[in-house]
Amino acid sequence: MSVEEVNTLIVGAGPTGLGAATRLNQHGKEDWLLIDAFTEAGGLACTDVTEEGFLFDMGGHVIFSHWDYFDQLIDTALGSGPDAWNTLERVSYVWMKGRYVAYPFQNNISALDKEDQIKCLSGLVEAKLLNATAQGKPKNFDEWICRVMGPGIADIFMRPYNFKVWAVPTTMMQCNWLGERVATVDVDRAISNVIHGKEDAGWGPNAVFRFPKDGGTGAIWKAVANLLPQDKLVSD
Repeated sequence: MSVEEVNTLIVGAGPTGLGAATRLNQHGKEDWLLIDAFTEAGGLACTDVTEEGFLFDMGGHVIFSHWDYFDQLIDTALGSGPDAWNTLERVSYVWMKGRYVAYPFQNNISALDKEDQIKCLSGLVEAKLLNATAQGKPKNFDEWICRVMGPGIADIFMRPYNFKVWAVPTTMMQCNWLGERVATVDVDRAISNVIHGKEDAGWGPNAVFRFPKDGGTGAIWKAVANLLPQDKLVSD
């Protein structure tokens, strides 16, 4: 195997690695290389195609960007409009304690039993008071959850759910990554939903999202990789 020295080495052709490579290429930089263990780009956001032609996304990756620069890039790579994309409304539910709870969970506690409703609502009020008097930013994801949603939602849903997703306790995760990924709580709306027994599913940053017409999520990243100089992409 040949040895090559470069100024910037990007490890992994997932969305982050492809984004770094794209930016270097746009700035006219040439002394870089992107390496990946697989022949196709995508990383953990890739789509696996079976022999029968079925598509399986490696994760639940959907696009709900509000950044023109990012949107323009993927439109350039994959195409724009209804010929390239389906626009879909999210339909997600959490199965717990023998019932379905609409997502985002934190705005649909009306679906819980009365005991859990009380825990969640009292926790929301407690969180509102805590957040108003807190000094400084939350130190980790767990502290952010408690400040925004309270201990009820934290114990019943956010802690176990996020451990299942990330395999790391929320106390060991920082919270700078959150951005729009985790929907916060409108306390008045949550209380109103409980009083009226209302489901409130079509809410949150990704309530409506785009999805490729063909090729699954992985098609996006394969197309972005195709915009790059192919001699800069090395697979094992």
